[in-house]
Amino acid sequence: MKKIHYCVGGKSLLITFDEKSAKVKSITADGAPVEPTAEEMPYIAGVISLALLTYETEVLHDDETGIITLERRETPWNAPARQMKNK
Repeated sequence: MKKIHYCVGGKSLLITFDEKSAKVKSITADGAPVEPTAEEMPYIAGVISLALLTYETEVLHDDETGIITLERRETPWNAPARQMKNK
């Protein structure tokens, strides 16, 4: 289960996803199941949308270290015989 936490309108919302089916399993606000009113529904829908976006982004992309290591190695492309440099 993947859990994503948001603070919205003074409430702590926790959205739980079932990773196997990629569906929203549960939504709780301050630990209690959410039963939104018609007035709250646009906010809940927005939070679910953000959570889905976060879930999709995390699934598709690995965590990057921000470090790129380049090591020189000999290949046919950089062989001395293929270099066209005047010496």
